[in-house]
Amino acid sequence: MWRPLLVVAVVTLAGCSGLLASGDPSGEEATLTPAPVPEPTATPVEVPRENGSVDLDSVVDRHEAALAERSFHRHVEREGPQNTRAVWMDRDSGVVRVRQTFGPLTDDAIVADGVVYRSVRDDPERDYVTDESDGRIPYVFSASGAPRLRQVLDAEDYDRVGTVRRDGRPLAVIASNDTDVPLSGADPDQVVAVRSRIYVDRQGVVRHVGHWERQKDGTEIELRLRVRTGIDRVPIPWWAEDAAIYD
Repeated sequence: MWRPLLVVAVVTLAGCSGLLASGDPSGEEATLTPAPVPEPTATPVEVPRENGSVDLDSVVDRHEAALAERSFHRHVEREGPQNTRAVWMDRDSGVVRVRQTFGPLTDDAIVADGVVYRSVRDDPERDYVTDESDGRIPYVFSASGAPRLRQVLDAEDYDRVGTVRRDGRPLAVIASNDTDVPLSGADPDQVVAVRSRIYVDRQGVVRHVGHWERQKDGTEIELRLRVRTGIDRVPIPWWAEDAAIYD
């Protein structure tokens, strides 16, 4: 389970109230900003259920399977806008980029044609270094973010509380809002309060997450996530412009 002290929210919270990312001129998303409250819709979106509650494992499995066939951009914010991770996946061209920030530090990498390009922070002689790819994506356990979702969203009793329409797309709203909720696999005496919202589309993609929890020792964890599918290509940063990624 992600256990650093976090003081933010999930999308992967792009939304307790809903979050959209603000873009910069390069096409990259720097921060997540509040979005208008989604309009209710009468069109239902079904989600897997088990024993009367939402089957969250199946929700995450469907999310992972759906993104395995799509180009997408995933943005996660932890501990506020100074602790983020973004993944761009271009399935058609086989190009993937991962950028993570922690305070003033940024790590940026691109994988294309069996080569990993990594940005260099403090070398005036070069902007990046290259290495042969071992098939893994730098800085993340998976492109879809499913392992993190399983770790963070492990409280019990998620319920489907309605359907909303956002960006012209109906989304099922899955929620948990409890106190005295024991974390699975944790010390039985470790108790948390949870406020969590997950937004899922008809294809099973987790579009937004907004998650906050407080543990018995006072630790707070907050995560915000947003997933956008159908991107045309990965935005190439300035440091990799001469690498001719798409050429």
